[in-house]
Amino acid sequence: MKESGARPGQTVAIVGAGGGLGSLAIQYAKAMGLQVIAIDGGDDKKAHTKSLGAESYVDFMTSKNLVGDVQAATADGLGPHAVILVAVNEKPFQQAAEYVRPRGTVVAIGLPAGAYLRAPVFESVIKMITIKGSYVGNRRDTAEAIEFFRRGLIKVPFKTVGLSQLQEVYDLMHDGKIAGRYVVDTSK
Repeated sequence: MKESGARPGQTVAIVGAGGGLGSLAIQYAKAMGLQVIAIDGGDDKKAHTKSLGAESYVDFMTSKNLVGDVQAATADGLGPHAVILVAVNEKPFQQAAEYVRPRGTVVAIGLPAGAYLRAPVFESVIKMITIKGSYVGNRRDTAEAIEFFRRGLIKVPFKTVGLSQLQEVYDLMHDGKIAGRYVVDTSK
């Protein structure tokens, strides 16, 4: 969130919002005073992201015009001030530059295998958007993140399953049907 430069009252779109990192990103955005547009697929992830505080949800699986739907989810229709990409597929990385507002920032965090980040040059220059990557934070960032948790502003949503259920969890993950995180208990 800090890398995006978004300020309290502004809007951030979180792509992959229903997964483990996205679940945390929503909460950090809310704790920082940002409005959240959650982007993911399915009704379960919609309910999950709304329960964490997302004001809007765009379902990439049912949307006929994802760019228009994301822009329409902002008060002025110009799109979010920042886009945080924690998705595991390449396509969202290609779309983000299209719906971020002029002078907005796209932050790539997710690492889809073999993916490329492409953006239309003309629109990127005219809109003066920033595209950057963010991999890790420093000690100060970690201390701030822990302080949010200590103050009760962040929950870590997870479900514990036995090792015997690992194939089922893998299948759910492969199908994009996991909301939050799963923890495997090897004693079961």
